[in-house]
Amino acid sequence: MKTIPPPCPEPETGPKYWRSLDQLADRPEFREWVEREFPAGASELNDPQTRRHFIKIMSASFLLAGLGMTGCRRPEEKIMPFGRQPENYIHGVPVYYATAYPTRGSAIPLVVKSHDGRPTKIEGNALHPDSNGATDQFAQASLLNLYDPDRAVRYLERGQLRTQEQALDMLAVLSRELLSKQGDGCCFLMERSSSPSRRRLQESLRQRMPKARWFVHEPVDFDIHRQAATTAFGKPVRPYFKLDAARVIVSLDADFLGGEEDTYLHVRRFAKGRRVRKPGDTMNRLYVVEPLFSLTGANADHRLRLPASQVQAFAAALALAVLEQTGRFSELTGVLKPLAQAASAHSKWIEECARDLVSQGRNGLVMAGYGQPLVTHLLAHLVNAALGNLGQTITLLPAEMPMESSLRELALALNGGQVDTLIVMGGNPVYTAPASLNWAATQRKARRVIRLGYYEDETSAQCDWHLPQLHFLESWGDARTADGTLVPVQPLIEPLFGGFTELEVLARLGGLETTRAYDIVRETFFSLHGRNEEAWKKFLHDGFQEGTVAEPVAGQLQVGTLQQALAGARPVAAPSAQNLEVVFPRSYSMDDGRFNNNGWLQETPDPITKLTWDNAILLSPATARALGVDIFDEKARGPKAEKGLFFNPVVEITVQGAKVSGPVWIQPGMADNVVGLPLGYGREKTGRIGRLADGTPAGFNAYKVKLDEAHFALGARLQVLPGVRRQLASTQEHGAMEGRPLVREINKAQFEKHPHFARNMDLDAPSHTTHIPKDAQGQPKPIYPRPALTGMHQWGMVVDLTSCVGCTACMVACQSENNIPIVGKEQVTKGREMSWLRLDRYYAGSLDNPQIAYQPVMCLHCENAPCENVCPVNATVHNDEGLNLMTYNRCVGTRYCSNNCPYKVRRFNFFDYNRRPLDDLYRSPFSRNREGEWELARWFKDPDRGTKPADEWDLLKLARNPDVTVRMRGVMEKCTYCIQRIEQAKIAQKVKARASGEVRLKESEGTIPKTACQQACPAEAIVFGDVSDPNSTVSQLRRLEHNYSMLGYLDTRPRTTYLARVRNPNERMPDFDPQQPHPGAMKEYIERSGSPLESHGAAAGKGGH
Repeated sequence: MKTIPPPCPEPETGPKYWRSLDQLADRPEFREWVEREFPAGASELNDPQTRRHFIKIMSASFLLAGLGMTGCRRPEEKIMPFGRQPENYIHGVPVYYATAYPTRGSAIPLVVKSHDGRPTKIEGNALHPDSNGATDQFAQASLLNLYDPDRAVRYLERGQLRTQEQALDMLAVLSRELLSKQGDGCCFLMERSSSPSRRRLQESLRQRMPKARWFVHEPVDFDIHRQAATTAFGKPVRPYFKLDAARVIVSLDADFLGGEEDTYLHVRRFAKGRRVRKPGDTMNRLYVVEPLFSLTGANADHRLRLPASQVQAFAAALALAVLEQTGRFSELTGVLKPLAQAASAHSKWIEECARDLVSQGRNGLVMAGYGQPLVTHLLAHLVNAALGNLGQTITLLPAEMPMESSLRELALALNGGQVDTLIVMGGNPVYTAPASLNWAATQRKARRVIRLGYYEDETSAQCDWHLPQLHFLESWGDARTADGTLVPVQPLIEPLFGGFTELEVLARLGGLETTRAYDIVRETFFSLHGRNEEAWKKFLHDGFQEGTVAEPVAGQLQVGTLQQALAGARPVAAPSAQNLEVVFPRSYSMDDGRFNNNGWLQETPDPITKLTWDNAILLSPATARALGVDIFDEKARGPKAEKGLFFNPVVEITVQGAKVSGPVWIQPGMADNVVGLPLGYGREKTGRIGRLADGTPAGFNAYKVKLDEAHFALGARLQVLPGVRRQLASTQEHGAMEGRPLVREINKAQFEKHPHFARNMDLDAPSHTTHIPKDAQGQPKPIYPRPALTGMHQWGMVVDLTSCVGCTACMVACQSENNIPIVGKEQVTKGREMSWLRLDRYYAGSLDNPQIAYQPVMCLHCENAPCENVCPVNATVHNDEGLNLMTYNRCVGTRYCSNNCPYKVRRFNFFDYNRRPLDDLYRSPFSRNREGEWELARWFKDPDRGTKPADEWDLLKLARNPDVTVRMRGVMEKCTYCIQRIEQAKIAQKVKARASGEVRLKESEGTIPKTACQQACPAEAIVFGDVSDPNSTVSQLRRLEHNYSMLGYLDTRPRTTYLARVRNPNERMPDFDPQQPHPGAMKEYIERSGSPLESHGAAAGKGGH
């Protein structure tokens, strides 16, 4: 029987969370949109037959050419053929190898799952001393780049195909030439790296080629942290932040939860200091000052929106207030006052923030972002020194001084005719270099350009030789993590297409005797830790070298140096509507553009804007209004949208003569007179994923107006291009659930008195259920008998909304684990995205300065599942362990289950995304395919293959997770709690138990599996386990007073529940209202429905429901 919700005479009972400006305005178009069971187009099949240029879009992200059934590469680099079974190999049983994902100046320790010699899933290495086994979205998605058919596979000389032997001969000849001239006229351009082996090779080459010059380029460069610490303390050091020890944190445009390096580490430490289980638990407090709305700002207790150019003035004013309150470094107050004057409008905010910092002393922490200039970082170090937190919330670790110069210095050498041979190692400088350098032309001023690159991209087109670069999962290497621990980068598979590593190219150019990357890394290890074979084997097995954590360095603030640097700084005028400030943030999906051809990340919604497959020109509502951008409706207070589809006006941004155009997106919470231009999109020479159906690049190229190395610039102008519009694919309107307190939150002070508040909201509050008959467990009695769940295990999940920061690592991990297809921009606009886990983002509060709350939503596995009642073929059923399961071969695609799901977490395969190229989705069986064969005839020959070409189809099957069924057209799918992992754990336990009969999985014995989302989450916000075990973590969390069920009044009894979000504002701050000491959403809830801190509906004059 279909569950009928109880009547509610009030139109809305929940806090007013708004997912978009259209919803906030409550436009008629939005009302029509949300009242549809499915988004416009999602339930229709009347699409016109159109051509798509990103042919084979799904296979483009999965397929690889020439992959054979090879075994894992052994340390001795031997491939074990399956004709002779490798030792300890069991067919069908995956094996795991430790490795690391190299980042710019750090690395993420990993354990990679391998099936039959091919990597299929990436996880964090929980054994590493500075890891909890989590990752970030980039590490999860890096697996897809390994199987990218658009990666570089050819050796090219001026566009002509060459063999690997010819490339090796070229390197040998070039090596002899460079050595004979001691490297004169030779320049190396590289990316940043923490590899000890690379540094050892560089030092060796400097001795052999002393006249060679070295340069480094990173469009998003985190080295500013090392530069500032080295300047501030007068020795080569870098900061290491201990956010878990901080009670008060101030972020000066530092997006440490999303945009900075080592975010997986920062998220873990931040969430650890914020986790609340009961009244009395301590909780950190976060202040954020920023121009755009970032993930860190979304998690702030207090947030001040300021242009990026004005953060320096704020930092100076904060430093001045802290110095005055602590009485330290008084000699610097004179140089601080002129810099701080521009922040006088925020004096009360700054004063109270400083007082809170000083009250915590050593437990306070100030962080500056990579996009801020050196002076802002020095001011942050000054405040930290005044607080005396060195060694507590921040430590100094030794740093190696870089031996490379900047890209701008290389440009001077090229323009001066000083470069004979330019060797580009990785990166894509023609795309990412500052526009003022005109790098495509500047690079060609070298007589000879050799490039090692992962793609044939914009840079390779301007080179004489292009060499394909290996993926880190098929390479030998090493790196150091944030805490200094040495980790190996070891391959899981023989190179799929051939190619070189950076270490191999350097060794060959240097004429070194050892040129194999494996031998190079091994020699480095022995040089650091002695020639010990057993230690080397343990290093590879564990994935890190024990005892290599960097020792902290004592530091003394160099007051004289700071005084000199601050005296040279000048205040910056605030931007205006005629003099806009542009900010260039690192993309949460594309990074700096290196993931542009990655389908998983292209389709993962930006956690702030919820856009996919595009970037947009971001404006605040007030700025859009001032500039006359007609996307903003003054009366409606929202963008003009038609049934959730966004056709936004295109504007042109001009910065000192450089121009770029793109669609506008109004972003609440941004600073006024600021324009956000996310990096990483608009690639002119990219793979099939980075291009849209019409052949144009996905998004616009913000680097065209990024004239120098700075991450923001003043002097921009905006012009609306009349009549030009572009459709954007946003998921924020899809499956909107409104009118109920889905996210429940409270401030810390009220939580201390009323920890049960979350269970006193909405129609499932105790005061609303007194008339309903209850069973012995206090649950409403069912209106018809339900079978008892008698399984040995009863699975459940709890999501902590206070810990969740919205980083999207869980979404990418779920897609990787469960063979979830990508569908492309057009299908996303129709509401047909396939992600099993969505990350709902809710706004609350004012339009200009809202609060954000995140809520991961997947199938909740309801005990009284409404979807099961309506399925006519029993395709969705319940098992005895409480799991709501799908039997795919029974499903006939009625979609009744999705209609009846109140949480809208079911996904329908409108097309056979896994077996059809997306430009052939509408192909008739009575048409000819690309091979000239009638589709119907091909189907009769092989009904299982689909319409993909034969070789493509065979390779596609190798790229999937073999533990998860690949679904087809007309089938509904959803989250399964990673049932494949549950069943594997049961089998392993049965094998272990043998005749003892001890087959139950127990958390105390470490046999409970982790779901993919749980394992990837750096915040540990997701907990999965056996709710029938009263001592399990998930059972303990479900008993907490602030645990609640989403839409609990429906009596669906979901197995996934939520811990209400707790905020920790400072009651002395000017943005805190003592008359209404609640989060913005709670204020609105009280106005509509009464206070949940009392009996539901008991507030005077409210009357309840």
